[in-house]
Amino acid sequence: MAPTRQKALSSVLARRHVATQTELPQKHAATQLSGCRECLSLALAGEGSSEIGCLRCDQVDDLLSLVAELREEVERLRSIREAEREIDWWSQALPSLRQKQGQLTDQSQSEGDPVSSPRQAEGSSLKEGSEWKQVHARHGRRTFSSSPTSPSHVPLCNRYEALAVEGHSSKDMDDSQATPEVAPRPKRPMPRVVTTPTKKKRRVIVVGDSHLKGTEGPICRADPPLREVCCLPRAHVKDIARKLPSLVQPSDYYPLLLLHVGGDEAETRTTKAIKRDFRLLGQSLKDLGAQVILSSLLPVEGSNIGRNRRTQSINAWLHGWCQCHNFGFFGNGAAYTAPGLMNPDGIHLSQRGKRIFAQELAGLIDRALN
Repeated sequence: MAPTRQKALSSVLARRHVATQTELPQKHAATQLSGCRECLSLALAGEGSSEIGCLRCDQVDDLLSLVAELREEVERLRSIREAEREIDWWSQALPSLRQKQGQLTDQSQSEGDPVSSPRQAEGSSLKEGSEWKQVHARHGRRTFSSSPTSPSHVPLCNRYEALAVEGHSSKDMDDSQATPEVAPRPKRPMPRVVTTPTKKKRRVIVVGDSHLKGTEGPICRADPPLREVCCLPRAHVKDIARKLPSLVQPSDYYPLLLLHVGGDEAETRTTKAIKRDFRLLGQSLKDLGAQVILSSLLPVEGSNIGRNRRTQSINAWLHGWCQCHNFGFFGNGAAYTAPGLMNPDGIHLSQRGKRIFAQELAGLIDRALN
């Protein structure tokens, strides 16, 4: 009996030990793994992070944006190809139409005026019948004769006689020539578009966040009525998209838009959200019909390495995105991290930094307009 009881106790203890060993890894795994709500895939979560990032979802979003951009580029190339085909068709059709028109004008000049012959015949008949003749009376009546009357004083002339004479002379000359060769008609020079030397003045609108405060003087000094600086402190990209329709007027002739935005939200928002707002901003910019230049985000001075990394990644993506959509891009670089160009907080520019930043933007505007 004793050996059987010992075997039973040992089997029970072994089962409990196995159960505890299997439960601990399951609990440990449950605390380390988390699922993505969009693609239902597992992803590792950091110990102190509140947001869960899925690498697969980010890659899918980037691929979808690239596909949309490629579709837009294909549509643009198709429209360009159709326009080139239409231009080629007109360039081939215009010489034949001009040749036909020249043949018709030559034929009309050689034939002359068909109305001249009846009028000339009528005039000759009037001249011949200008005198009265004796008429014998019938049924026993008396005969009488009339004296000749004076010719009519109404002038009878044909204003197309010169053309008819010129046509007959050209026919006689053609008959007298031994060779029937016709000299080729000289080609008319193609009409050229003459442009006026004076250029239309364009309006310049600079919109951005708090970094533009104090830059109005150097930017607007060249042409104050046509230049405007709109500073929106703590503004995000979507705020600029809502403000643009009220700044650009329908009567503006190809205005220049310079945008500097995104630096204030680089610390609080994710790069994925900022890129999405820039894509929506690009759709509204295309409807305005203006020249667009985007300025890169300014770096931050100090030990904020995470924000500087996000700023660099956003600037690199923004550069490629502007090239795909035919927007201009102006890179500020890391020159503003030099001593004396930032405030003690390391985020906003000092007075010297604002002066240099304003001069850089003014030079960029002059190069874009010329």
